[in-house]
Amino acid sequence: MAEAPRHSRSRASGRSRRGFNLTPRQAFVGLAVVLAIVLVGLIVYLLNYIGRPESLTGVAPTAGVQPVWQVYGPGTGDTPLFSRPMGVAVGNGGRVYVTDSQNNRVCVFDSSGRFLFEFGGFGVAKPLQGSQNTYEPGRLNFPVGIDTDEEGNVYVASFYNDSIEVFDADGKPLRRFPDPETVVGRGSSGQDGLGIAVTDVAVFEDRIYATDQYQVFVFTLEGELLDQWGKPGVEPGDLDHPNGLAVGEDGTVYVSDSNHARVTAFTPEGEPLWNFGEPAQSAETSAATSTAGDDEPEKLIELPRGLAVAADGSVLFADAFRFGITRLSAEGEFIVTYGERGVDPGQFNFLNDVEVYRNFIVVADKENNRVQMIRLLN
Repeated sequence: MAEAPRHSRSRASGRSRRGFNLTPRQAFVGLAVVLAIVLVGLIVYLLNYIGRPESLTGVAPTAGVQPVWQVYGPGTGDTPLFSRPMGVAVGNGGRVYVTDSQNNRVCVFDSSGRFLFEFGGFGVAKPLQGSQNTYEPGRLNFPVGIDTDEEGNVYVASFYNDSIEVFDADGKPLRRFPDPETVVGRGSSGQDGLGIAVTDVAVFEDRIYATDQYQVFVFTLEGELLDQWGKPGVEPGDLDHPNGLAVGEDGTVYVSDSNHARVTAFTPEGEPLWNFGEPAQSAETSAATSTAGDDEPEKLIELPRGLAVAADGSVLFADAFRFGITRLSAEGEFIVTYGERGVDPGQFNFLNDVEVYRNFIVVADKENNRVQMIRLLN
């Protein structure tokens, strides 16, 4: 009689333990559900957090750069994040326009980095044989350079569509030039020798300047060709894949001659004024180096990209391979380079463009997939 209760208790205890046990399959499914919930929550958090402008005014400066804010994309819609933003421009009211190149759109933010709206969308104007033409007015195919005029209109270099798309300040398509199916002036580097494989665009007064693989083109605001200059070669005014363009208050045209590793200043008529840096083919000692004893000379310019002219007349350009912003005097003398490589606020990773806004600089930090507003110190 005494053993029965013990046996009964043992079975009861066993049933209790079995009630909390899970099979390996049940444990795996439960763990997978928990991880899925956590992952979804994390993604939602990141998309909302990264998409919003992040104020950085309390972050310490680094390498002469004081970060102000950064943003990784609109944070909303089907494509909330940037994919290799390559161009920046500041329009009326401090609006910041960004060419989100691989997403084939322009994203617009206010001067605090708050997302306002986007425009553009993918459209192919010059399809390869067997492909379909999907272009409609305002559609873009790998937009790169961008600028605005005094009225707030936006000019976008649509690289693979061999043309410039023009929008009003709110993203309404206005016109396109040049015709990507015609020869432009003495010819250009567009597909089949038609249109312009345009890499950057700059607006100055009533003139539009654009670069292709080896030339500078000058148009009226309506798109009528006025002038063109440049050719392949290594002479002072020759160009090799320029990717940056800016115009000073006196009409001087500054070009980032990327593959020649130099910046060239031209008169408004296209005559070279000075070069900072030299092509690798040149046998002369480059002025764009500095030496320290017997050490290897430091290159002061490696891969210049987007350009801007500061209020004091100095020239700022993004140097993708030096991971910084270099300042030159209006006469082409080296002053200083700001910045360093990294992913933290105020650091850069293959930056591609810069734009001046009041006392700040807006940067297309391409390989960090973000846009930063910074202040340059010293």
